[in-house]
Amino acid sequence: MIRVACIGDSITWGFTLLNPWKQSYPALLQEKLGDGYEVRNFGYNDASARFDADTPYVRKRVYRDSLAWNPDIVLLMLGTNDTKIRNWDPDIFRRDYRKIVESYRNLSSRPRVILIAPIRIFLILGKPLLGVHPETMEGGVRPAIREIADDMGLQLIDLQDLFIDNQLCRDGVHPQRTGARMLADTIYSSIQW
Repeated sequence: MIRVACIGDSITWGFTLLNPWKQSYPALLQEKLGDGYEVRNFGYNDASARFDADTPYVRKRVYRDSLAWNPDIVLLMLGTNDTKIRNWDPDIFRRDYRKIVESYRNLSSRPRVILIAPIRIFLILGKPLLGVHPETMEGGVRPAIREIADDMGLQLIDLQDLFIDNQLCRDGVHPQRTGARMLADTIYSSIQW
């Protein structure tokens, strides 16, 4: 059995979905991968990569649980909440994101770590909702994740162009059912090689 850990924030967890246990991208990925895989959702709403952010992922039980599970594949999608004004610092983001990557790479299972640069953040009525900022995503977080993937020799799934507008993310951030399926399809096709 190949263990797949989906690490992330509310996009991973399935916020806004009626039944995240069945409709989130990790649940849909489990369906696609089938019986030879066990996919677990370690998403946490509002989580950030920064260790001193308002909701640091590394201080949550799901992070410790994901490490203890000793996965074979890690799908790491953090960064959206790091775009909040109070959370954003490019140097600290890079430092802490790398530390998270290393915490998984150092597991005894020696997992394949895949970095996922998150989906775009869309403005709603000309404003960012939920305190997250598209300019910081595109000018800061996304380039940083690309750089880290390149420096560390890791596979990157860049979701920048997955959605062209907010039709599949009505709040500008979280995919609805169709968007979650597109997310699962894209990740599935990227990990099957």
